[in-house]
Amino acid sequence: MPSHPRLRKKTIGNSVYWFTKAGGETYFGNVEDVPYKEARKLFADHVQSVQHAKQDSKGRGLTAGDLMDKFLEWVEAHRSKQTYTTRTIYCSRFGDFIMAGKRIADLPANKVKSADLEAFLKKLTDDGLNAQTRLHAETSIRHCWNWATKHPSPTPHLPPTYRPFSSIERTHVPAKVLTETDLITREEVESVLFCAELNLDQFRRLGMKATIKKGGASNLKRSGDFAQLLKCYYHTGARTDELARCEVADFLPRTRQIVLGRHKRSQTQRTPTVRHITLNDEALSIFEQHCKGKPHDGKVFLNSDGGAWSVRHLAKRFERVKELAKELKRPIRDEISIYDFRHLWISEALMAGNDITTVARMAGTSIAMIERVYGHFSNEHLQQAQQRLDEARKERKA
Repeated sequence: MPSHPRLRKKTIGNSVYWFTKAGGETYFGNVEDVPYKEARKLFADHVQSVQHAKQDSKGRGLTAGDLMDKFLEWVEAHRSKQTYTTRTIYCSRFGDFIMAGKRIADLPANKVKSADLEAFLKKLTDDGLNAQTRLHAETSIRHCWNWATKHPSPTPHLPPTYRPFSSIERTHVPAKVLTETDLITREEVESVLFCAELNLDQFRRLGMKATIKKGGASNLKRSGDFAQLLKCYYHTGARTDELARCEVADFLPRTRQIVLGRHKRSQTQRTPTVRHITLNDEALSIFEQHCKGKPHDGKVFLNSDGGAWSVRHLAKRFERVKELAKELKRPIRDEISIYDFRHLWISEALMAGNDITTVARMAGTSIAMIERVYGHFSNEHLQQAQQRLDEARKERKA
């Protein structure tokens, strides 16, 4: 372990000098001529210059692009796939951003300044990107440079005190409160489930409009597998990726639940917890049907080609279902997605009188998030308080 720099005395001939080995043998004058206080100041200035020289030497060969590549390698190994994808997108954009005629990626990593990030975020604003997207970009870039002051240990890529973005205010994202008009309606749920039962292969030859016109809506072929998957989203309030990656071994029929060790919050919790998804009668029946005859490590839900669903493919299939609903003149809004089943489940669970703690646990999320986004749906205690006030006022009048 290297020793800390020290101010020493060294005798040379008949004279004694102030001396240090830090940065090579350096002298600060004769002890008789230079007071200790002055020698300490000279010593401190010398140590600081040595440290800056080391940092400059180290950072000179490491560009911002090199640093972001190293950071992304670490993220890929230690964080979720979704986090890796997000960090890659915004670090790449930041690296390609031109500042004073130079790409950020080509600048020395220890020369990036707050003005660089501020200009980049302004460009995102000018491009029409919303506050949430800008926050994702800002967080990705901050994460990279903060990471570099700690990794690798014990000698990080950048000095621990290097915080180029500390003066920049965090991007403010206005809180979005979910209202009843935002929720998917019962008519839309029925439309989606009806259209999801139809076999999309029958539209490949002539297209939706021509096929429906030729054979009539009542004669369309049905398959039903995708509709069953959507019913499980409706009944459980699960996140889109949770049912997509669910395996047979995760299904516990005796306790009527799905148990997932790896889920969205397991990557961010200090002590990862297990995700429990409760199944009602219909969801339980669907899972029993889809798990029958499959190996323990097999996916519960498979697409028409026999492969596993991905979030991206689920979104594409859902868009096709909405297209079909519009062709059949059934009610459906453009902005509806599979995740809206989760919004509906949480909202209706609260409106049914369940307490926030229970709903948060069943939804696999935090109480704070439930209160922030859905808390207004749980207003039974507020209604009771208003009722008590009304009754008290009536008694006073009487």
